[in-house]
Amino acid sequence: MRLPAGARLALLLARRSLSSASSSSSAAATASYFPRAHRGIWSDAARAAPSRSSPFSSPSSAHRFFHGTRPVAARDYYDVLGVSKNASQAEIKKAYYGLAKKLHPDTNKGDADAERKFQEVQRAYETLKDEQKRSFYDQVGADQYEKASAAGGGTGNPFEGGFGNPFEDIFSGGGGGGGGGMNDFFRNIFRDREFGGRDVKVELELTFMEAVQGCTKTINFQTSVICETCSGAGVPPGTKPETCVTCRGTGFMFMQTGPFRMQSTCTKCGGSGKTVKDFCKTCKGNKVVTGTKSVRLDILPGSDDEDTIKVMRSGGADPDGRPGDLYVTLKVHEDPVFRRERGDIHVDAVLNVTQAILGGTVQVPTLSGDVVLKVKPGTQPGQKVVLRGKGIKTRNSSYYGDQYVHFNVNIPVNLTPKQRELIEEFAKEEQGEDEKDAKAASASG
Repeated sequence: MRLPAGARLALLLARRSLSSASSSSSAAATASYFPRAHRGIWSDAARAAPSRSSPFSSPSSAHRFFHGTRPVAARDYYDVLGVSKNASQAEIKKAYYGLAKKLHPDTNKGDADAERKFQEVQRAYETLKDEQKRSFYDQVGADQYEKASAAGGGTGNPFEGGFGNPFEDIFSGGGGGGGGGMNDFFRNIFRDREFGGRDVKVELELTFMEAVQGCTKTINFQTSVICETCSGAGVPPGTKPETCVTCRGTGFMFMQTGPFRMQSTCTKCGGSGKTVKDFCKTCKGNKVVTGTKSVRLDILPGSDDEDTIKVMRSGGADPDGRPGDLYVTLKVHEDPVFRRERGDIHVDAVLNVTQAILGGTVQVPTLSGDVVLKVKPGTQPGQKVVLRGKGIKTRNSSYYGDQYVHFNVNIPVNLTPKQRELIEEFAKEEQGEDEKDAKAASASG
């Protein structure tokens, strides 16, 4: 089986860390590097492949599940550290560092009893400092906890007793602050990814004025919702889960690759440590069903066509995690009067012939109501004026845009006899003026 790139990198780094403390040709030297409680594990690994110079020599080397065995009888971890079962993390940590300094092999060379007690302290602290492990330990007790650890490799730490020394900072002047190490490196690679509900994308139609002025809308859409029959449990009410027989309730499976032990989520129980025989008939154990969801949405003033609004945690439901998000794309209808260009507004104003020639006033619509606009004499078709600050304040601006008024001149189609007479008289007068101008130009030429 070929490991993923991340796992191969982790294994390579681990091998380099081991090479500085062990002989390349002696499995016994490798075993002596690790705590006595785990020598049986490493010796088994060495005997399984005596001809190999390195546990990484073949990417297709056999993988096997195994049981580690602890040499000491199970003792209550709280008694080992000398704290009460209600002790805080600070009290546990203080007791741990005090015992670690007192019993560490570097300060008790040749004392087998001190070494044994040191291993007990290490094992107790590694469990009680982790809230998840501590909770499991409190539920099952010392004997069952160590049996589960031996059978499944612990309760969430597949590399216990492996690389790195948790007491290293104490004796290296680090003050016990700690900082990850190889265990955290592996844990980050194989940490389960958290999934949430599905994101939902919908479109919402708005009128021009709804988008400009803002409004409140209720959106109805189809997505995953919590099953009402089982209230998101996935099983009928009253169902009692059973301990998973595959992972023995730990939620993890462990795989041996050379001297390394790796964890993955149990495929039988999905990491819950529990299984059930019967599932909810409505959702088939999925905990969610497809249904209609309603979300009330406030549309901010100045919203525009194709704007997308993200509503956090209003998408598909997920009873085991974070709901998905809702993405609402606005579809704004065109307005018969106003035309929009970002924060600016454009509108047409129609003038009659006399208004265009002689000037006057015209009533012009704006977003806040009609206004009376003065028209200058001789206004030409297509000419425009600007009304400052009469536009839109967009969502990303603190200023209002402008309104542009475009003038159009209405040419009458049907004239009364009097109107025709006056227009013809105007034409003669205009023609006479043109002839005078032509003669003057000819004379000067």
